[in-house]
Order: sequence, then C-alpha cells, then structure tokens
Amino acid sequence: MKTLHIETPLIEMIPLAHCLPGKVWLKMEALQPSGSFKLRGIGHACQRHAGQGATEFVCSSGGNAGVAVAYSGRMLGIPVTVVVPESTTKKAIEVIRQQQAIVIVKGKTWQEAHQYAQECMKSES
Repeated sequence: MKTLHIETPLIEMIPLAHCLPGKVWLKMEALQPSGSFKLRGIGHACQRHAGQGATEFVCSSGGNAGVAVAYSGRMLGIPVTVVVPESTTKKAIEVIRQQQAIVIVKGKTWQEAHQYAQECMKSES
C-alpha cells in the first residue's frame, strides 16, 4: 500500500550543535503534503480504516491532527468532519477546510470538541 506521507529530509544543524553536546538533526516534517508531521501516523490509520470499509472520518482536533485527517480523507476519497474547539485559530480552520473537510466549532476546550465528535460518531452508527 502506497503511503500518504513522503520521506522528508534530515538536515544536520551545525550552528545548534555548538550550543549542545553532540550532533543536532532536524527532520523537515513541515514538507509533508499536509504540512503536518501527524500525517505519518494518521495517514496510516486512515488507510487502514478505509481498507476496512470506513465511509466517513470524524475527528476532534486543535489543528494539526485535523489537517492530517482532512488531507488523508481527500486523498482516499472519504468525507471528513473535524470538530475543533473555539480556541482553534482561524488559520487552522481554513487549512482544514482547504482539504475539503467540514469543520464544526464546538466547545471551549479540546475535551468538549472531542466529546461532541464522539457523539457525532454514535449518531451515525
């Protein structure tokens, strides 16, 4: 199965190594197609669930996880709903929407958004 993420470069940062013992390496995960390092694990989970017949993805997120699920759903042709708390930035909401996901703003905290996402999943089944 082809992965949704790409192999990103690993770059040695010599200037930082002068401040710390040993070598310092940066893994450039912002170069992932979704812009989120969370695509590696979330993409794998979405592919697995799609293979098991999932017809929709619902998740709660404060930003990065929602972007990764939205990207994965778009690439797999599966609709996505992301529930975010009121504290989520407008930029994060826009990036999720750019991936063609539905965004629901619910609750003041991630816990409240997550609880609502779980209720949405129960009402769908």
